[in-house]
Amino acid sequence: MRPVLAALCLGALFSVATMTAQGPAPAPPDLGWVLVLPRTFAMGCVPGDADCGPEELPRHPVTISHAFELMAAEVTVAQFRMFTQATGAAAPPAPRFPQADDHPVVNVSWDDADAFCAWAGGQLPTEAAWELAARAGESTHLYPWGDTPSHDRANYGADECCSGLAAGEDRWENTAPVRSFPANPYGLFDMGGNVWEWVADWFAPYPAGPVTDPTGPPNGALHLVRGGSWLNFPAALRASSRLPFTGQVSNIGFRCARRPVGVRFAVR
Repeated sequence: MRPVLAALCLGALFSVATMTAQGPAPAPPDLGWVLVLPRTFAMGCVPGDADCGPEELPRHPVTISHAFELMAAEVTVAQFRMFTQATGAAAPPAPRFPQADDHPVVNVSWDDADAFCAWAGGQLPTEAAWELAARAGESTHLYPWGDTPSHDRANYGADECCSGLAAGEDRWENTAPVRSFPANPYGLFDMGGNVWEWVADWFAPYPAGPVTDPTGPPNGALHLVRGGSWLNFPAALRASSRLPFTGQVSNIGFRCARRPVGVRFAVR
């Protein structure tokens, strides 16, 4: 079994706002959005990647033709609580480890994540938009930050945790507070590690040629998660890593995308 799948087994663009019985749900607070500009990039495995899986091929040109905004960090426990209080939606099951309000919410299903993003005025990012943002416009690095895994850049490898607090050692046994590690060049945090992130697409093999604004098939059996988690080996954190999944587990969270409503960061 590949490390990505083994670790998950161990851990086990836009719609209307959610309505309550009393009328429209209160508007969400500012969730911290980063503007991502249109770009063409190479999606899929970097040439020479020894951990490349068949689901990450073929590498192909993708054009995102429109600007979009992406949450700078993963949705937190506190932010998801605001959503459940505003809408009456059920809270996800608590994980079997402690989390503070600034940790990423986990045990959320794809439907939970989709409903939150609708309430926030957006939707889950498409898989292609997510990978463009994770790569920050750079298509040759294995990870969102470069070619070498580093505990100074991401939360991963639960079995490696807590041997000490020196530089280069894993500081978190489970999830870490969002924004605990440096942002990528677009100003986005935890695009590799901490929690896997739901994206909008159903799983399907990649096309062989160039595509523009891909959204995946109209239906399917499994949605996709991207980015790897605190529980995974470094291979799961590669920018091309993609995993079909369903259900709720303690190492899957999400972030939302939306149409631009104002310029906050101009990425190039």
